[in-house]
Amino acid sequence: MIKKLLGAVILGVGVAMSAIAVNRTVDSGLKIGDFVSAFHPNHVTGPHKGTDTCPPCTYGKLPAVQVWVNGDDSKNVEAIARLLDRKVGNWNKSEFKAFMIFVTEESKKADTAKKIEEVAGKSGAKIAMAWIGKDNEAVESYAINVDPAVKNTVLVYKDMKVSTKFVNLVADDKGMKELALAIDKITK
Repeated sequence: MIKKLLGAVILGVGVAMSAIAVNRTVDSGLKIGDFVSAFHPNHVTGPHKGTDTCPPCTYGKLPAVQVWVNGDDSKNVEAIARLLDRKVGNWNKSEFKAFMIFVTEESKKADTAKKIEEVAGKSGAKIAMAWIGKDNEAVESYAINVDPAVKNTVLVYKDMKVSTKFVNLVADDKGMKELALAIDKITK
């Protein structure tokens, strides 16, 4: 009887722990309504290549998207980059701007820069892509979760105020439609 009771308790605890693990949501990034702030990533591609130009400082109140990449699959990142590139169009004439910031260990910055170049090449995207160290203060001030479970954090904003946020955006039809709608909302 005690063995059966103990077995039932262990099974119940296991089921409860599984439910907690499945229902656990991860969060990352500024909250909707928060304001973006200055930071200086190392630009590898795009209009600011070779600089540490601050996106919010340079483009101020213009509508924009920042995608913080934290170990996401290259194909997913490439698909997001293609959509953003289409939405930006001609960088110099467009008011909408898009940035991809790859979060990396300082010791892996050369490998990360190579990955960024590969993503830009395979996607054909001309948007700004940069890297930033995991220990950079911007990672903390933007509340970017660097846990391996968080693959990307997408911040959509206008007037420097976040209007939409995605965590672990999947570049399937549904995810790309949701991102495109969020961009359309800030560019109208």
